Amino acid sequence: ICCKMFRLVVVAHPDDEGLGFGGAGVNYVNNGDQIQPLILCGDVNARTLRPSNEELKKDTYDASVILGFEKPILGSFPNLKMNIIPHLEIVQFIEKYIIEYMPDFIYTHHPNDLNDDHQIVSKACMAASRIYQRRNQNKRIKGLYYMEILSSTEWALNNAQNNFHPNYFVNIEDSLERKVKALQSYKDVMRESPHPRSIECLEALSIFRGSQSNFKKAEAFQIAFQTD
Repeated sequence: ICCKMFRLVVVAHPDDEGLGFGGAGVNYVNNGDQIQPLILCGDVNARTLRPSNEELKKDTYDASVILGFEKPILGSFPNLKMNIIPHLEIVQFIEKYIIEYMPDFIYTHHPNDLNDDHQIVSKACMAASRIYQRRNQNKRIKGLYYMEILSSTEWALNNAQNNFHPNYFVNIEDSLERKVKALQSYKDVMRESPHPRSIECLEALSIFRGSQSNFKKAEAFQIAFQTD
């Protein structure tokens, strides 16, 4: 199938790509699009219950195979220590792959997530997405979207005015099962209900977002910018 659109998913940690974009990504892959995950903290050394390096890498690759995504690019930025890395270094890392792949669309974290790494990656991605203003790029990015990550986005309790406000919805009625299966390939990521990263909560969120958009199940995004 000829690739129709190229979509770059820029996230902080392994599993973020599935939590925030797994359902929509399956739909786009089925439509012939190419999805490239870019995971900046590829080894998440500070993660609790973390498996071995090889197990984590295998889990990450297995999840992408299940979703139909391209082989993930794994950065080596320090988990939960992104705040000690110069902003420019993170921006340039993302820019490198924007230049290489020239994506049509980019998806990243919401800038007001509770997780500091998410915030930093989001802000760096916003800056990197404006690369066409600094370089003579023939191809323009058509849209930048914020995703929601359960156990982070909804935990941003303060400053509600700037929290996640979805205004773009993708029907995932037929792709939620693959999203869940991909997330289950990560050891110790999924939890028992009522933890937000439980199967029950993932499905409940999809039903709630579907009710907001006249779908049975949906994944929600917030448009940062979008062009015709």
